[in-house]
Amino acid sequence: MDLNELKNCDFFKGLTEDDIAKLLYSSPSSLRKYKDGDYVAHQGEVCDKIAILTKGIVCSVMVNDYGKELILTDIHSPSLLGYTYLFATDNKFNVNVIAKSSCDIYFIEKERLLALLHDNPVFMQSYLRGMSDISMKVFKRLFELNLNKLKQRLLSYMEQHDELPKLADLAKQLGVTRPSLSRALAELRRDGLIKK
Repeated sequence: MDLNELKNCDFFKGLTEDDIAKLLYSSPSSLRKYKDGDYVAHQGEVCDKIAILTKGIVCSVMVNDYGKELILTDIHSPSLLGYTYLFATDNKFNVNVIAKSSCDIYFIEKERLLALLHDNPVFMQSYLRGMSDISMKVFKRLFELNLNKLKQRLLSYMEQHDELPKLADLAKQLGVTRPSLSRALAELRRDGLIKK
């Protein structure tokens, strides 16, 4: 494994190769190897270690109660796995993590990670920035999904009614904020789905 490659990973910016080597090779940590199709983590499993994907590709897959699967994303090495769950109150994976190739993954105990975060402020900033970036991506994606859902609800409402009420009244009827409703209307106009 090329420690220099890990050093260039966003989460490890600010660490030296020596810092990374200490993190990976000092006790308690362990290297596990996975084959294509192996489960790295199961949805609902407690996350009590950080996982560092140093080789290969994994994907995150969400499964509902009826067995329907939704593939969320592919994660390429080098990358951290489980960091969004590790410090959560309910620290369980909400996805399955499945190897899509042969993978090498180091598992680092939470206490060891905490010590490194405490001892290295630059690494702590990189770690926190990475968590914040993921939160922002999730927020943006939820916003896009909800806006699309709102546009569909709005079109359905307009099919059933001849006139639209005042914006504030319509927002209350649809259970949304006025700014969200205004954005949805503007996008529908822009897309030519409704007239001004």
